[in-house]
Order: sequence, then structure tokens, then C-alpha cells
Amino acid sequence: MRDLVANKRVVGLWLILLLAFLLRLIGSNFWQQQAIAEGKLFRLGDSEGYWVLAGHIARGEAYQYGSENASVFRAPLFPIVLAPFASLENAPRAIYYARLLGALLGTVAVWELWLLAKRLGGSSAANWAGIIAAISPAAIGMSVMILSEMLLVPLMLGHLLAWQKACSAAAQRHVIGWSMVAGMMAGLAILARPSWLLFAPFLMTVGLLLGPSRGRHLKIGVMTLVAMSVVMSPWWYRNALVTGKFVPTTLQVGPSLYDGLHPGATGASDEGMAFMQAIVAEQIALNERANPPHDGTLEYRINRRAQHLALEFARSQPVEVLRLAIAKFARTWSLWPDGGELGSTAIRLLISLSTFSVLLLALLGSWGRNVRDTWWIAVCWMPCLYFTLLHMVFVGSIRYREPAVFVLAALAGCAITDLTHRLAGRIRPTYSVPGEHVPASEPSQST
Repeated sequence: MRDLVANKRVVGLWLILLLAFLLRLIGSNFWQQQAIAEGKLFRLGDSEGYWVLAGHIARGEAYQYGSENASVFRAPLFPIVLAPFASLENAPRAIYYARLLGALLGTVAVWELWLLAKRLGGSSAANWAGIIAAISPAAIGMSVMILSEMLLVPLMLGHLLAWQKACSAAAQRHVIGWSMVAGMMAGLAILARPSWLLFAPFLMTVGLLLGPSRGRHLKIGVMTLVAMSVVMSPWWYRNALVTGKFVPTTLQVGPSLYDGLHPGATGASDEGMAFMQAIVAEQIALNERANPPHDGTLEYRINRRAQHLALEFARSQPVEVLRLAIAKFARTWSLWPDGGELGSTAIRLLISLSTFSVLLLALLGSWGRNVRDTWWIAVCWMPCLYFTLLHMVFVGSIRYREPAVFVLAALAGCAITDLTHRLAGRIRPTYSVPGEHVPASEPSQST
């Protein structure tokens, strides 16, 4: 009987993954045809930037976007992944193949979410969460557009899963091993999308302040940061060779910060960052008068100048900064997408309905849990809180909420399972993984 149940679970998982891949395959074809119909290779400007860098890597050229003053323009992992496709002569076909890779990575992300939901609520919750993730319009879009979310989502889920395994492990060697895996996943996620940089220290800090087994959180957090640093060290070394300075991610942090904090800012991004022309011109003028010699490359100094101007604006206009933070929050969690490349009203409606349905179900799935489940539920909300806070400082967009909403589908699956149990008159199951260590049961580490 157990074998029969296990086989049914495996078949259910494979059917969910097949559904996820087929829908992403359809999405790949749809988005590709839309671009071709508009006479474009890409429908989003960021996609073209990644593709140009991927082409440079494929041809063995310098890793820079346009000139040597954009040598640390983008994190390298996504262009590296795209490089084999960018080496093909037929560009439209190459881009389509890259979308197919995205469909596969998106399916892997659905599997990872299934695992996360299974640890929270068992097989039934995992299946519901997998179905939600498989059919989510936003999740399908993140998979098939040539954007860094294609890599970020499976890597960030890998980070969360490994961190959770480290927290639950009973054997010390497993704690160390899973902490290292979490750090590796975090490092790769940052090299795909630099906005993930502060998540590991954010999670560790919250764990130390509010989580159970604080000594274990500190141990796992430190080992995670060490492994993360090892993974990122080649990029740091390369940046130091190019700029003569330590650059943890890219030299677009300053311009991105100024994009969100400058006179006339609205909370939305200034497409093309036209304001940077004046900053670049001012920095070049300063360079001509510089004595002693310049500090770092021109690209480094432009980034530092933009960052300085943004922070100066924040110090001098605290009320305006607060107003902008509220505006960015509203943009990120807007009930209705503002359009942009989502020209179809039907697609915008589907995204709004799916996103806020997941959010509501996640709230329901978090309510009334067993005390010892509280921390695991909180972890599912951490990316949501993290990205919201981050983009209340930078710029707001619905694009930045979707990876976090994807994680919340695990709790949405638990909510649907709860509802089906109540309708069937059954008692809610206890959501803990048999055989796993529960950190809250360690009195010696809870202080």
C-alpha cells in the first residue's frame, strides 16, 4: 500500500512538471512570435543588454557593454548561461532556444517549490503549490523572457531549501554541508541578480532576533556567508583588476539608487536613465581638473558620484524620501499592472488575479499554524519582505514582487489543503517533516 501511495505521488509530481513545462513552452512561442511581429529580437531593453554581453563572451571579447566605461555593467552569470546561444548565427532561432532553456529552468523552480511546500504541509500541499506555480502567468513570464529572473528564481529557491535543510539537520556534518550549499546557491543567485546580495545577512539577522535556536542560526549564517564569498570571489577579483577597487556586484548600484532618489523622482524607473548624461558630463569635467591622479576608473567614479548625489538628496529631503517610499510600495504591489510591455488587458488581468489570489491564500495558509511551524512559515515570507523593503529605496515595479510571490505559492498550497480537510471534516495535519530535527526543541541553543 505504501508503495502504491508513493507511486501515485511520483506520478502526480511528474504530471505537474509536465504541465509546467508545456505551459512555458507555449509561453516561449507566444513571446517569441510577439517580438517577431513587432520586428524585434526582444521586447524588453534589459534582454538586449544581457544578449550583447553574452555575445562578447561567446566571441572571446572584453566583457563590457558598449565601451570600457561599462565593464562592470551587469553581473556575469546570466550572460555566461546565454553565451552558447549567442554564439549561433541565426539570432531569432538562438533566442528561441534560450527561451526553451528558460522553460526548463522554470520547471525546475516548480519542482523546488513542490519540495518546499512538501516540507511545510505534506504531499497534498505540495501538489496544490506545484499546480499554482505551474499555471501562474507571472511565473511563466519570468521563465520565458530573457531576463535574470530566469536564473534567479530557481537559485533563490535552492538557497531557501538548503538553508531550511541546514536548520533542520540533526548531524553536525549535515548542518555544515547544507549551509555551504545554501551559500553556493546564494552566491550564484547574486551573480545572476545582484539584488539578492543582502538576503543571506537579512535572513541571518532576523533569525538571530526572532527565530528559534539562535546559536544554530548564527552558525549557519556565518558558514553561508563564507561559501557565498567563495563563489563570488572570482567576480570580485576580476572587478578589482579592472577598476582597482573592490566592487561587490556591479557599478550600476549608484545609478540605480539615484534613479529612485533624485529631484523629480516618481518611484518609477527613468527608462534609459537619461539623467545619467548630466552626471557623466560633470564627472568627466571633474576628471580634467583632477590632481592628484584619479581614484579608480571613470565608470567607478560615475557610480560613486551617482551614489553620493542620491544619499545627499535623501539626507536633505527626508519627507520626500518617505513619500517616494510609499509611492514605490504602491507601484510594487499595484492591484493593476501599469502596462508597459504587457499591452494585453487579458494578460494584465490574469497577472493581477493570480498574484493577489496567491497572496490571500498565503495569508490564510499562515494563520493558526502550530507554534513550531511559525519560523518555517516566516521564512516563506522573507523574500516578500526583503524585496519590498529593497525597492522602497530603489525603484518600484510589479516585476520585483513576482519572485517573492512565487515562493508564497508554497503557503497557498497549504491553505488549499486546509480548506479541503475542513470541507471533508478532517483534522488539520501537523506540518513537520518526519525524521527531521526541529530547531525549537534545542533549549541549549535557544538563547
